[in-house]
Amino acid sequence: VVDSNKLYVFDISDLEDPADLGSYQIGWNIETMFIYNEHLFLGTTTGMLVYSLEIKTNPTYVCRYTHITSCDPVVVQNDLAYVTLRSGGFCGSTVNRLDVVEMKDSYTTMNPIASYPMANPHGLGIDDDLLFICDGDAGLKVYDASDPLKITDHRIARFPDINATDVIPLNDYLFMIGSGGFYLYDYSDLQNIHLISTIPVAESGE
Repeated sequence: VVDSNKLYVFDISDLEDPADLGSYQIGWNIETMFIYNEHLFLGTTTGMLVYSLEIKTNPTYVCRYTHITSCDPVVVQNDLAYVTLRSGGFCGSTVNRLDVVEMKDSYTTMNPIASYPMANPHGLGIDDDLLFICDGDAGLKVYDASDPLKITDHRIARFPDINATDVIPLNDYLFMIGSGGFYLYDYSDLQNIHLISTIPVAESGE
């Protein structure tokens, strides 16, 4: 679990009585967390932090990828990190784009290989070669990311009639938060990605 500057570790093997294993000061303005291949990837407003989970109860620092000050969710697949940068609010930037970063040498070397302009990207998700991007008022976008150098040339679908905020793809289902509530999409057939259910949630103040 992360807050703006600390990582908290809990043992939840006993869900009735989770154990607090301590906390670690790891940086500032932490926004998102993604776990992949025994590593922890933290998105912050100034870059991506990588920690090793080889010893799960004692995460250790590996590397940092630095970018301009901007809001910064991140997901990872194989040796590539996909990072969205967006403007607005406290993000401190006028940049809106998707960056692709190649990672080598056990995640100790970072090399940006591609950037793509976006409208106002928020959360994103990856499932094999499928990349899902919540692009704010531009809606939910789905790409074939098998060629990281030509991602926006291979858009599979777009759902423009929703302000999309964050997604989790899992077993051919996409769990998405956006304006108005929670949305569930079925992407088992890429030619017919479709909404199957919603849970309305009132906007703040309504």
